[in-house]
Amino acid sequence: MISRKGYYSLIQFQMKKRKKSKTIGMLLTQQKFYLASQYLLPLASIIKEGFAQYVRREKAKHLSARNLAMAHAVKYAVKGKYPKQYIDPALILLSDGSVQGISVENMALDDNGLWLDFDGGEITAMNHDDELLLVAYDPIAGVAIRNEGLVTRSSSGLRLELPDYMQNVRLDVFILVRDRNRNRYSRSQYAGNV
Repeated sequence: MISRKGYYSLIQFQMKKRKKSKTIGMLLTQQKFYLASQYLLPLASIIKEGFAQYVRREKAKHLSARNLAMAHAVKYAVKGKYPKQYIDPALILLSDGSVQGISVENMALDDNGLWLDFDGGEITAMNHDDELLLVAYDPIAGVAIRNEGLVTRSSSGLRLELPDYMQNVRLDVFILVRDRNRNRYSRSQYAGNV
């Protein structure tokens, strides 16, 4: 058993140990985690749904959706050299799975909305009612919205109403496709920015 005096000495020793100067590698890793965490935080609910199938399948490994998205972002999406690192949104994953994605044909802004024209690929009896989610994300304000209405793979277009505060800002746009039961997802696609 450690006495109170010994306990405080132990804490002071550990605190002194941590005050060593950080190496460039430590600062690099710290900044990568910070950038990825800040970018993904407003997208947490979307990520939780998008990786749910993978988390359920790998239940024994105690994985979380956030950790899967963070690991991918830290490894692939953080670009640049320290201290001028940045997030490349094209390499961010909001979902992953075996559902077939779509092909984006056109994306445009109108008065108060975002239009997306797409090709759903080969439509079959199994995938004709897969749902599309369009996510518009303002990384500066940390605000993300998605379509709430049902849009299926067999549709050819999708419109997302943009609130006033998202109309004159740069938005990163992502597309997710999920099956009719909302259990399985596609790998998210970065459609670009507007």
